Amino acid sequence: MNKRCVFVLIFSLLLAVPVVMAQSSSSCTSVTPSNNAFTAALTGTGISGSPNGFANVSFGLNGTQATINATSLGLGNNITGLTLFQGTPGTLGAIPVQTFTTSANGFNNGRFTATMALDQNTINQIQANPGNFFFVINTTQFPSGAVAGTLMPSRPQVIAGTLNGSSLNGGSTLGTGSFVFTVGPSNGSGNVPLNFDIATFGLGNGFNSLQLLPAGGGSPLVVFGNNSTANNGRLTGSTTISSTLANQLLANPCSFALTLSTPTFPNGAVTGNLSAGNEVFIPVVGSATGVGGTNFQTDLSIFNNSAIGLTDQSANANAFVQFFPTGNGNTTSAVGASSVTALNVAPRGTTTLRDITSSMFNGSINGIGALRIVSAGTVFANARIYNNQISNGRGTLGQFEPGMFRSQALTQGVLVGLGNVSSGSNLANGQSFRTNIGFFNPNDTATTVALELRDSAGNVMSSRTITLGALAHTQMPISGANGLFPDVNADFATSSAFFLSGAPIFTYASIVDNISGDASFVTPSSQTQQ
Repeated sequence: MNKRCVFVLIFSLLLAVPVVMAQSSSSCTSVTPSNNAFTAALTGTGISGSPNGFANVSFGLNGTQATINATSLGLGNNITGLTLFQGTPGTLGAIPVQTFTTSANGFNNGRFTATMALDQNTINQIQANPGNFFFVINTTQFPSGAVAGTLMPSRPQVIAGTLNGSSLNGGSTLGTGSFVFTVGPSNGSGNVPLNFDIATFGLGNGFNSLQLLPAGGGSPLVVFGNNSTANNGRLTGSTTISSTLANQLLANPCSFALTLSTPTFPNGAVTGNLSAGNEVFIPVVGSATGVGGTNFQTDLSIFNNSAIGLTDQSANANAFVQFFPTGNGNTTSAVGASSVTALNVAPRGTTTLRDITSSMFNGSINGIGALRIVSAGTVFANARIYNNQISNGRGTLGQFEPGMFRSQALTQGVLVGLGNVSSGSNLANGQSFRTNIGFFNPNDTATTVALELRDSAGNVMSSRTITLGALAHTQMPISGANGLFPDVNADFATSSAFFLSGAPIFTYASIVDNISGDASFVTPSSQTQQ
């Protein structure tokens, strides 16, 4: 299957997106803390352990109680222990902290769960610097450690806001913008990274500084981005703030504001209050052409559910829309890593953009990727991916599927009913179809994903481990030389793909009819949800 065909075949699906909760004018929602919820991806790399084993661990703190859930692949039923260490995997001097398995409670069919008490000092250290702790699984074959992996927060903490000059004396009357912050985790030094992604309009590309200050005015608390040059109005990067200020930001974001100054407006061009950011993801969107004259495009409609005079008085809703192209990964601190635009929707109004490649991103995206919508208002969105045959007099063909909140990302699940059947095969009553599988990692850090392809009898046909970069999207055929499972070449009509990830991700499949080009979108099933 050629690459262009692979990219196209997903696009008879559509993802519908309900987005975001509102901030009222009289209250402020705190950002959900992540310093009590962690994950770890355990591999054999770096500890001379199992070459094929993998495990994920979710680790939650509630007071002095620690709850752990672990799932393994490729380690069999000979797991002898699961232990938390302080230090770095594969180095000397690591200190054992707690062994969670006991003689009465161990792994069962590759799964383990337990709740135990930890001392407060250990909990404080984990919260301050989770990257200084890691888990190890021992087996009878690898008694010194089969797989190991470092703790990291289970999800980023997101803050968003809208910029304008109306609240500043002498500020810009034309300048506007939107911004997204991600906060933490702590690096163990008392400081916390603050990543920023800011889309500005009508202000040019030269900025004197960015200032974080009290919402009511006063002296700046942090000044960063001095003498920055924007890329088409977009500023991205990272700074550090104290852990005390980070906690204050997360507890009451509306008490703070961001102000941007420019050479024309040295005392402040635009400003905007911070608010808890809410996200919704469309795991695959884009534009592509392929076999049979197909021409796939994506439309997006956003509805602002707020209304002036009701409890929610956020009025105009500003949505920060970000496209992450297929590739090895993106970073919010790298200019040009993704395409960004901002939309302003009137109360109870709807904005519809046809073919987002041209209408939202000025033709800057080509191919497929994932979409993230961040807003501090109450909005709902609906994206449609379709084959545009209007020029041939045949209209459009597309489907609707739900968008995903971050809470719907999974660390494990199974895609059911997959297959790859060529023309002339009798495996599926004369049907001919193929399957593409896609992934999007919504996290700021890379993660590892282990996969197994099983046949109708439950036998493992193939297994593989891949790495998803930060904010990375990828899609590939299920089998064949360029496929997810390249060692599977023969036709198969009934299979399932089980995945196990070190951090919550979005996974999907598209089963495509080889003759008609019709496609069915498959979302994963799972008993657990992160």
